[in-house]
Amino acid sequence: MKHWLCLILFICFSLSIFARNPLEPSYYAAPPRLPNVLPEMNTPGFWISRHPHPDTLIMTSGMIDKYNQRVNKLGTYTKIHLHSSVISGITIRNQIKSLLRTIASIGKYNSAGERTQKAVLDSLRRNANLEKVPLSIKVRFGFPVKHARQRFAPGLNNLNKEVFDTEFDEMQNSGYDIGTPTVFYHDSADGKWVFGACATSTGWYLKSEVCFLPQKQWLAYQQADSFVVSTAARADLWKDAQASQYHGFCRMGTKLPLIGETDAYFQVQIPVKDSLMPGYISKEDANQGYLPYTARNVYKQAFRLLNMPYGWGDTDADFDCSSLLKHIFACFGFKLPRNGLQQAKAAKLIYDFGPVGNEASREKTIINEGLPGISFLRLNGHIMLYIGHYNGRAYVLHDTWGYRVPAEDSKDDVYVINKVVVSDLYLSKDSQRGSLLNRLTHLSAMH
Repeated sequence: MKHWLCLILFICFSLSIFARNPLEPSYYAAPPRLPNVLPEMNTPGFWISRHPHPDTLIMTSGMIDKYNQRVNKLGTYTKIHLHSSVISGITIRNQIKSLLRTIASIGKYNSAGERTQKAVLDSLRRNANLEKVPLSIKVRFGFPVKHARQRFAPGLNNLNKEVFDTEFDEMQNSGYDIGTPTVFYHDSADGKWVFGACATSTGWYLKSEVCFLPQKQWLAYQQADSFVVSTAARADLWKDAQASQYHGFCRMGTKLPLIGETDAYFQVQIPVKDSLMPGYISKEDANQGYLPYTARNVYKQAFRLLNMPYGWGDTDADFDCSSLLKHIFACFGFKLPRNGLQQAKAAKLIYDFGPVGNEASREKTIINEGLPGISFLRLNGHIMLYIGHYNGRAYVLHDTWGYRVPAEDSKDDVYVINKVVVSDLYLSKDSQRGSLLNRLTHLSAMH
């Protein structure tokens, strides 16, 4: 009897250890290929062959420069190379305070699903070192020396808007590649972080992930007459021409000054700690200058990112929906904003969906008005690349975390995609959120 009693107690104890928290959501794995997606749809050739003019130059380099100037006037992509060497401390203090308020309002839970303690937020505020911001700041200039995290506050805490939503770390603002021009203003109290900005956003960087250079050297790097652009999803960077000493990697659209070449490699400049060094990138992974802006080239670049993991705010050097588009179009010289709504506004508006219209009429508008390969479809919190239509259905390529399916208990089951996929616009149909089609707000194009 004692043995049975011990066994029962052991089972109960084991179940208590492994019991799931009732607040923790249940997720299901999405199928490898989504509904209504044929195997050949996951190749660029399928869509290139259906495009009426895949090799027509859509915009010249001069036209793209004018586009970039317009985006700059919208205030969503700054001319970072024109940044002054001195800035008001009040301006920076207000920026830091604004980001701290933002994270306090949206970072409601920690990674254990518990309410964020006031002590955590107070610690982040203290580390922001606001009382040490001078009235006038001497700006420092530099670059990430690897893929660098940009955070809302100087810390690595994972804070979430929803319980157990750990994949969406609200502390993560964005991530930037090696060689991204950056300016720095203020150090954290622990000395590990520096507050700064690049052309598209502002936040806190780990000092170990960036370097500081004289302003003249920083400018010369950006203004190099010859440069290469990474065209691979992730391109290896090497310290030697034999590609035996690994340095790191850069993502698609990264621009690096060209200083020489071998038969197989471009020799480029790479920022390292407080200096620049020669590095090498394979000619298979980069192009000298920007790519010609044609639909064929857009498809080829977009599909090189197919199945890349989803990364909220570029976590772990992966992409989210808007950074996916930003990096694809950087290959052609476009300076897209970081945010999806700003990207939709920066492109030329084709159609504003508004609150009306059923799925059929919305899809018909996309097919009739959308420009395959260069059109953006935007809904609140998400943006996608329209790639064309087949058998009366519109299709998109996008980086997405998941979709919803109606369940019997009136709740939605969540299916996790967590990567770049091709899909139609009926994902989440009849769910509490509604299909992608029903939630569209803008159709715009890069032309």
